[in-house]
Parts: sequence; structure tokens; C-alpha cells
Amino acid sequence: MSYQHSGKFTHHVGQALLFVIFGMLQACSSPAVDSPPAMVTPSPVSVTITPSSALRVDFDALQPYIHPSQRFSAEYPADWEVVERSDGVIFLEPNNRAGYSVFFEDAGQIYTEEDLNHYLVTFVARNFFDETADFHPISQTTEPDGAVVAQFSTIDPNLGPTTSELRLFQTDTIIFIVHVSAPEENWAAYGGQLQALANKFTPLDTDSDLATVQPTTEPEWTLIGPKSQEFGFVYANDWDILEQQENSIAVGHKDTGMMFTASKFSWPNAAIDPQAAEKAATEHIETLSKTVENMQSLPPKPFPVADVTGATIDFLYTDDQGRDIAGSVITAVNKGQMHKIVFTAPADIYEAALVWFNPMQRSFTFLAPDKIETKEP
Repeated sequence: MSYQHSGKFTHHVGQALLFVIFGMLQACSSPAVDSPPAMVTPSPVSVTITPSSALRVDFDALQPYIHPSQRFSAEYPADWEVVERSDGVIFLEPNNRAGYSVFFEDAGQIYTEEDLNHYLVTFVARNFFDETADFHPISQTTEPDGAVVAQFSTIDPNLGPTTSELRLFQTDTIIFIVHVSAPEENWAAYGGQLQALANKFTPLDTDSDLATVQPTTEPEWTLIGPKSQEFGFVYANDWDILEQQENSIAVGHKDTGMMFTASKFSWPNAAIDPQAAEKAATEHIETLSKTVENMQSLPPKPFPVADVTGATIDFLYTDDQGRDIAGSVITAVNKGQMHKIVFTAPADIYEAALVWFNPMQRSFTFLAPDKIETKEP
């Protein structure tokens, strides 16, 4: 099992990718426009777990652990191996039958529930979702304290079927991810012990090491839409209008490669087919997969668009320049016509895209705005 952190970049951007797992993406308040500094991606540590039986945590022989950063403390069985990293720690059962890991990152700002879900998306996509992993979501919940808990299964090349649980939460600006895993055949009997072990985790020093960076000027948001002015959304003044047609509009941030497009088009039986939005989102993924490499996506999920319920799919692919691109497609029907929103950004800056993408997709409206900017790109 290899771990990589989500990338950041110096202007926090848009909406995230791939763990629509379990009904995330509930409407939240728009995040503030901050500028957290770039994150450094540490070299991953590979861990191989081999299945066995009679797994048991000896809670009477736990050892205390404090990370050198002073970010957190934990407890682990005395005979477990400790693999320390600059961004966390991995505890391994001596016969490699189970694992317990903690990772942390300073986000530089307080995330909304939606932002935390998107952060989890990227983490899971990078570390567990590939063609050989046979990734399957099991469950997801948001607990009263705001922690996001997700269970899923994968195929480990050495272990075989594996069940994992991730708990993600934020204390001040520090995001923590606590991960436990065991062979699928042992999870029913052993999973509860691992969860109890993970509950020994305690945040410590959560003061931010990142300098608070305030933009010299706040972005100006302008209503934009197609020439028909039948829908619109806001975009920031540091973005460019790339294309503006009768029923479509595309804006982008040329320095970073972020793009946001919206369009309206006919779709068979859109007005009467309750699955029309889901079908349109699926077709977008199928069409895109024919022109890119390594397409990965999750099943469509319901998603609110203006005053209707549409569908969304998060995806990840490799473009013709070898870059990993993350994105989301959102579809919804209004007045018998299909509407589609697509936003993408390089995967290593996708977390940052929230500052732009979230206000844009949340502001999308089917009403005919009377102050839409219409100018040729």
C-alpha cells in the first residue's frame, strides 16, 4: 500500500475528484478565498500485508507514540513495527496481517464539510484507485463532530481482498487521516479492534506553520453565460473567457490549466426520463475516455444544481502531455433541456481549485440573468 498526499498550489482552487463515494457533495457554504502555500509531496512508503488468522490487538500492552512534529499522539501494540514519516506514521502488525496509519497536512484554512469530502476523494484516488485495485466503496458517513468516515474494499497484489476504513477530520487548519486495514476475511472479527486502536489517536499541536497569505486584492466575480443568456454563473476576474457560443460558455485560468465549462443541449426524453441526467453524465465519461489515457471514474451520484437534482461523476485521467487531470461533470435537466457543467484541473492542484470552482458551480442558475457579460474571447 503506497501513500501520496494531495498536491496544493499557491492559489487555492476548485472542486475535487474521485470519491463521490457514498453520497458526498451536499450543499455547503462557499469557502473563503485564501492562498495557502504549495505542499510538498513526500516519497511514498510501500507496505505489504499478508493474510493470516487469529488476529488480535493486545490492549493491555499498548505503547505511547508522539510524532516528532508534535502534531499528534497515538498508541500501538508493543510488538508492532513503526514506520515513521515526516507527514505521519504507519504501524504494522508483526506478521503483516493488518495496518494502522496516521497522516496529516496543514491546509492553511478551515475546510467545509464538502471540502473535506473532496480532499478525501483525492487521497483515495491517488492511493487506492487503479485498474488492478478493484476499488469498491462500502459506506460513508459524516459524524456529528464533522469527521468523514469511509469504508471500501480493494485487491492488494500480495494480500488479496482487503477492507479499509479512513477517518478524515480537521483540527484548526490541520487535516488528519487515520487509516486501518485488514484482510477482508478477517475484517468482521478484527475491524472493531483496529477501530478501537485508531480511537487512541489524539491531536496535539495544531498551530499552523503556514504563513497567512492574504491576496492584495479580492477577485471580482462577474456573472457570465452563453449568448442565449438562459443560464449563468459567476467567474473571477483573473480568469479568461475561452469560448462563448449561443448555448455554451467556457472560462479558464491559463497559468494553471483550470477550466470550467457549461452548456445546454437536447437530450432524448429529458423531460420525462428521471435517469436522463445520470445518463448524460455517463455518456460524457464514456466519450472522454475515448480521447484520453487511464480514465478512472466512479458511478454517478445525485447532485443539487440550482433548484433541481441532477447527477455528478468525478474522474481522473492522463492527458496527451502525460499530466494527471482531475475533474467533475455535473448534469441536470431544466425545461426539457440537458445542462452540463464540467470543470478540470491538473490533479496536483485540484484541492486548491475549491476557491474558484465551488463559487462557480454553486452560483449556477437556470434563470435568464440580466447582467451577463457577453464579450468575445
